[in-house]
Amino acid sequence: AFAVAAHLDCDVLLVDEVLAVGDAAFQQKCLGRMREVASTGDKTVVFVSHNMQAVQNLCTAAIYLSDGTIQESGSV
Repeated sequence: AFAVAAHLDCDVLLVDEVLAVGDAAFQQKCLGRMREVASTGDKTVVFVSHNMQAVQNLCTAAIYLSDGTIQESGSV
């Protein structure tokens, strides 16, 4: 599903735990594609993950949610 979504012309790409599946090569390909989509400047990638290293490597801003409530927001 990610492969299809990552190649659609969309304004917002919502990616939920995509790195929880697949091997290392697939995960790297996903991260690279998310960077490409986000780097155009006119696209937004919402990346949902428990992998803090991936969040730090990919994101410029973060929102920490607990029980559906924003606990913190700001720079990664």
